[in-house]
Amino acid sequence: MAVIVLTSGTGSPGVTTTALGLALTWPRHVLLADCDRDPGQAVQAGYLRGMDHGGRGLMALAHLHREGTLLAPEIWRQTLPLIQQGEQQRRLLPGFTSAGASRLFEHVWASLGEAFEMLGDRGVDVLVDAGRISVNGLPLGLLGVADAVILCVRSSLRSLAAARIHLATLEDQLRAMPTQRPAALAIIGPGQPYSSAEISAQFGLAAWVEQSWDPKSASVLSDGIDEPRRFHDSRFMGRFRSEAKALSDRVSRARELAESVSGGAA
Repeated sequence: MAVIVLTSGTGSPGVTTTALGLALTWPRHVLLADCDRDPGQAVQAGYLRGMDHGGRGLMALAHLHREGTLLAPEIWRQTLPLIQQGEQQRRLLPGFTSAGASRLFEHVWASLGEAFEMLGDRGVDVLVDAGRISVNGLPLGLLGVADAVILCVRSSLRSLAAARIHLATLEDQLRAMPTQRPAALAIIGPGQPYSSAEISAQFGLAAWVEQSWDPKSASVLSDGIDEPRRFHDSRFMGRFRSEAKALSDRVSRARELAESVSGGAA
């Protein structure tokens, strides 16, 4: 089972919409974790149309952590349903509810990361919306358990310039990890104007996710507008479905290879 961290530089390249689109089409049970340290509750206010989190989420986990409670058995109780039907469970872990709350969470990230890893024993993959990289990088507790880190970019010069500035911080963090953590790109709107090949060459990173530029369809996910008829069968969501399966398969193969190498070395 996988833990995949999605992040971005500055601006609005679509990291939350991308993470949500992947979660809604993921081929296995999945948890979408809102770990953006600059809180916006974008999924709850947008796609879930203001659903009340009922006190559930990261701050409830922080309280449990202070009490000495193990987070792994509790984390599923702190989630909301993304959908009500279907064979796969798709849940949301709500994020911070007030500005500056992430500062109180610094000592919890490592335990949260361990809890994400342990969800794999229950057959659940985790997609982490980590928000912006920021000048201090991403929480090491998340990077330490990530099977992959995906940097979301638009194909515009403005988005790419911002991503390049902050990518250096992320790459420094990944190089310092005791175990290699692969990084790749999610490109939103390839060809407008730069192609995925051009962007990959400039960043030295492979494009593992590519999603077409479709603001009208994306607004269903980002702003909770009424879904068109057969939205989940649309080309837009079909693209997410194929990208989700490809990403899931890629990470699963990498994990199996790493485990086989580790087992052979032992």
